[in-house]
Amino acid sequence: MKNIVKLFIVTLSLIILTGCYDRDIIDRKDFNHSLPTVANLSVSRQNNIATLTWQIPSDISDSFRRPIEVSIQVVEDDIYRQNVAVFDEATTREIEIDPTKEYKFIVKLLGFLTPDARQDGFTDRVFSDGVIVEL
Repeated sequence: MKNIVKLFIVTLSLIILTGCYDRDIIDRKDFNHSLPTVANLSVSRQNNIATLTWQIPSDISDSFRRPIEVSIQVVEDDIYRQNVAVFDEATTREIEIDPTKEYKFIVKLLGFLTPDARQDGFTDRVFSDGVIVEL
């Protein structure tokens, strides 16, 4: 009898827990806002400083607040180390590195939608696809 009660409780718990999310929100594909990728990304090294430079494309939708931010993910010897935020549409950033290690930098644009462009059920924070440069 104890086993039947345990089985009933486990089954009831599984039924309750699997119904706790709204699949419609997960499946929505009608989010029509995207950012272009950064252009002309390059990196140079001088001693223990890596200097990244890029261009911000001019074809950014008016749906995004300006200035656009840039996000740089730093990967050191295939291990994610840090995320560096660059503000005010700057197009260069110096990052301290260890010259004995290999680096990858993943650079993405980050934009926030204007109040008029926001949609219920969607984030107002949009990243572009990343562009990777290695050092």
